[in-house]
Amino acid sequence: MATNQTSTMYTGDIAEQHIDPSKEYSSENQEISFSAEQHAIWADLYAGVHQPYLVEHICEEWKKGMSLLQLDPRGISTVAHLNGNITPRSGWRIERTVVRYTMADDWYKKFANRVFLITDYLRTRDQMEFTPEPDMFHDIFGHLPFLTQKFYADIEDKFAPAYMKATQEEREVIKRLAWYSTEFGLVVQENRFKVFGAGIISGRKELTRTIMEFYRLGRDNVIDFTHDVYKQLHHQFMANKNKLFRIIDGVNALHQKGQMSSADAGWNVVLSLYQSLGIEQEGIFGGEVIIAPFDIETIARIPKTVYAFNPMLFVCESLEQMDALLESYLGPIAARSGA
Repeated sequence: MATNQTSTMYTGDIAEQHIDPSKEYSSENQEISFSAEQHAIWADLYAGVHQPYLVEHICEEWKKGMSLLQLDPRGISTVAHLNGNITPRSGWRIERTVVRYTMADDWYKKFANRVFLITDYLRTRDQMEFTPEPDMFHDIFGHLPFLTQKFYADIEDKFAPAYMKATQEEREVIKRLAWYSTEFGLVVQENRFKVFGAGIISGRKELTRTIMEFYRLGRDNVIDFTHDVYKQLHHQFMANKNKLFRIIDGVNALHQKGQMSSADAGWNVVLSLYQSLGIEQEGIFGGEVIIAPFDIETIARIPKTVYAFNPMLFVCESLEQMDALLESYLGPIAARSGA
């Protein structure tokens, strides 16, 4: 399988931190007190996203998980409450960490034991609509509703065994597959594009931007929603694959130059790339984000975008397809003999 052709794989990551066991919460002190302002920020974040006109564009599994998880809209839930609604259903356990952005090696060691880490960090008021770091609202509101369900636990179970046996280059691809599926993935349900990724769900600004692209595709007659939307998108992707790869090369070039960040929260790179690459702004290239079919070769080429909006999002025909595609890459690596 082809991957990024440059000599160095530019990850797009922010600085990761190793877990220091001496500073971590023990099993006895997972419950900590949050300030009244932190609870108020949580309540405002919850209210900002949990609006009918936004939630209708999120996949059904997240909605089901929200009803099972029973989060308090007024404040931050305890770890005991979270585990009480997750562990009996999926076998996963939640642990709190002081680390704001956990090193992938440490993250997947926890995953191997079916432990999902939630940071004790919560964004500040100036980051309400966009934050480059995954905070506890992202972790709890975005991911944990899914972990009440076996299908999601099964998807997450695929990553750690493969990561532990992967080469360094394969590990980068694995991180990108996680990024563009469980963090920023899309899925088709009832012939409509729906949000699946926790990173979109927990960020009002990126969620709204993604929904606006769904609308634009219909408004500009790019996609006819009376016919199979995935087949139409796949056809357009195949017809424009060279343009898509030129844009991905442009994203990689910006990463190499250190230009994939901006003082503007949620800075968007796509429109400027259309102009600099001479790509006409129309069709699937007409909006501020490109939606393409979930394709492992394509995802392997594009770095994670943390300090700006993702220039490209990937959609699966179904969650069953997502599961099968992830298995096709992760399964053979996990099945290798030896460590």
